[in-house]
Amino acid sequence: MGMSLGNAEEVLDNDPAAARKLLVSAREASSKALDELRDLVRGIHPPVLADRGLADAIRALALDSVIDAEVTATLPGRPAPPVESAAYFAVSELLTNAAKHSGATRIDVSLDHQDSVLTCTVTDNGRGGADPSAGTGLRGLQRRLAAFDGTVTVHSPTGGPTQVSLEIPCVLSLPKTSSS
Repeated sequence: MGMSLGNAEEVLDNDPAAARKLLVSAREASSKALDELRDLVRGIHPPVLADRGLADAIRALALDSVIDAEVTATLPGRPAPPVESAAYFAVSELLTNAAKHSGATRIDVSLDHQDSVLTCTVTDNGRGGADPSAGTGLRGLQRRLAAFDGTVTVHSPTGGPTQVSLEIPCVLSLPKTSSS
C-alpha cells in the first residue's frame, strides 16, 4: 500500500490517470487489510471473556471505564464464542464512545436473554445526539452485528439520554453444573 501511494505521488504531475489507478489500488488494498484486521479481532477471545463469560467480562470493562458504570445481567448460560465476542467488543465500543463523546457521568449496561435473543443495552446520562447516519462508528457496529443477524437500535434525543440496544439472535449453552 505504501509503495502504491509512493508511486502515485511520483507520477501525479506527469500522469494523473496512472496516479488515480495507483490510488484506487491503494484504497482497495487498505480496505482489504482493514477487513482482514477486523476478522482477526473478531477471532480474538479476551481471556476474561473465555474464563468468566460475557457478564463478568463486561463488568471488567465497566470497572475500567472512566465513567461510573453499572452492569446488570440475567444470562442463564453462555452464547457461542463468536456471539459472545461480538457482544463484548460492541459493548466495549459503546462504553468508549460514551466516554469520548457524551459528557455522561453515569452508564448503565444491562444484559438479558429471552426468546432466543441476547439483548445488551447501554444507557448513558450524557447530552445525546448520537446518530448512526452521522459517522462510521455506530454504522460499523450495525454492520458487524448484522453478520449474526443482530440489530442495533439507537435512541439519543438532543439533551440525552442515549440508549443503544444490541439484539443478537442466539441460544445459550447450559451452565456447568458439575466439574465432571
